[in-house]
Amino acid sequence: MKVKVSIPATSANLGPGYDTFGLALSLYNHFTVEESKKFVIVIKNNSGNFPTTKENLFYQSFIFLFHKLKRQVPMVKITMDIHLPHGGGLGSSATAVVGGLVAANSFLGNKYSKEELLPFAIQLERGQNPDNVAPALLGGLIIMASENGQLVHVKVPFPKKIKAIIYSPNFSMDTATTRKLMPSGYAKEDLVFSIGRVGLFLAAVHTKQYDLFRIAMQDKIHQPTRTKVFPHMPTLIEAALTYGALGAALSGGGSSIIALADKNFEKIADALVKTGKKCGLEGKVAMLTTTNKGTVIKCYE
Repeated sequence: MKVKVSIPATSANLGPGYDTFGLALSLYNHFTVEESKKFVIVIKNNSGNFPTTKENLFYQSFIFLFHKLKRQVPMVKITMDIHLPHGGGLGSSATAVVGGLVAANSFLGNKYSKEELLPFAIQLERGQNPDNVAPALLGGLIIMASENGQLVHVKVPFPKKIKAIIYSPNFSMDTATTRKLMPSGYAKEDLVFSIGRVGLFLAAVHTKQYDLFRIAMQDKIHQPTRTKVFPHMPTLIEAALTYGALGAALSGGGSSIIALADKNFEKIADALVKTGKKCGLEGKVAMLTTTNKGTVIKCYE
């Protein structure tokens, strides 16, 4: 048996939606799993120095379902074609977790639906945060909340006309580290500021008033703390807005910047690269669409 799974990049938070917003994007990590006489992992584009041993996160996620169902783990060859920057705030680890689970589920005869796989993905993801694994698995814009330890989520189709310009500087940010730097409490006015923008963002999507993204993607919960680690973040966000972005924010825990736009794509991309260089940064830019499909799997007998 042989399966290929393609898992989209994700951008969490989108500014004020800290740990509650996640958007699937058209940049993919691809994983091929096939039965083999010996265990082997081959990694293409391994800029993140991912292990090729059984400690690899994709493999650990792959064997999870076999252990859960008390089934023997098959000997496999795994080929990983990596396109997401590691530590770039685009859900690289989420693709490994989701990919491993979906591939295993196929080997096991699709015992679980995508919805049933979601709690396992959250359990396996570093930090157990759903804002990357949910959109990676399900696609679209996912709005989520926790109720008595269970994830409650709604998938919101995102407008196809809007593209995401992603600027990824040549350094990574560790989400766990920046979370530790965040304060234990917030001023009421800061909470009201961000809560209002969460509602405004969803209203803007629903009513197609996309010009409101400029305000709706502002944040006073997590980005101020992460600015201490990434001081050029506000400058890059302002450059994207100046050259026509509807809104811009730090993607997930960083270091990538996401700018949403319905025109001026090249100008925004060029402005981000040039501004990055002025700040002493080298970076790559990608112009992506959003995807409502989530993870895609192909099976070969």
